[in-house]
Amino acid sequence: MPIRTLVVAVLVVVGVACTGDSSTDTTAPSSASPLPTTNVDATIVPGAWTYDLRGLKATFSWKDGPAKLTVKNDTGRDVGAPAIYIVAQDQKRIDGELDGAVPLADGAQGEYIVTFPGDLQRDDVGLVVLELGGENWGALAPKVIEG
Repeated sequence: MPIRTLVVAVLVVVGVACTGDSSTDTTAPSSASPLPTTNVDATIVPGAWTYDLRGLKATFSWKDGPAKLTVKNDTGRDVGAPAIYIVAQDQKRIDGELDGAVPLADGAQGEYIVTFPGDLQRDDVGLVVLELGGENWGALAPKVIEG
């Protein structure tokens, strides 16, 4: 195809696309009604956090006595040793120490006592973050009970 024919073809396509024809509406359709919402009575359980993603379940509890972390690995693969850290109310990261943390094979579960340096109290906790083998898997959510 000669270059002149190619240029003419491109100009024709551009000319047709830029005719100013307003018959094509590109605005999104509006919703006829708002999305439904419901109120649910719920209570946050003090001292309890949960995590459930892609076959990995973890619970962190810090009630009476020492803090405890339980991790169940059903991801279909082995994962690294669990670790946990807290982002305190004053925005400081505080690493927890887990007694006997080892990598978890698929299907395995580990239960650990977690200790924190200094005089950290449960009420100081702002965010609880789970790591596996040095990889950040994300924050645990406060445990919520409906009803």
